[in-house]
Amino acid sequence: MPAESPSREDELLQQGWTKRFLAGGSRLKEATESYESMGLEVHLEPARAEDLACSECHPQQPSTTIEGWYVIYTRPREGAGKGSKPDEELW
Repeated sequence: MPAESPSREDELLQQGWTKRFLAGGSRLKEATESYESMGLEVHLEPARAEDLACSECHPQQPSTTIEGWYVIYTRPREGAGKGSKPDEELW
């Protein structure tokens, strides 16, 4: 029997992404801007019904995407922690 292929979430975790939370609308924009202002890369994946915490909220097909909602993933920017650049200093 062939091994199952890794899920999209597993692929992202292996690439160094950290799953944060599900958001939509102004909360999505606010969170994205906040994470970016902290120097993190932000990746958005369309939310699927299976991403919902409430099992009663799931549509019939768990792989169905939920329009306007995304799962937020973050990771440190490439080169982060290798010393500050002059324009990044506070003083």
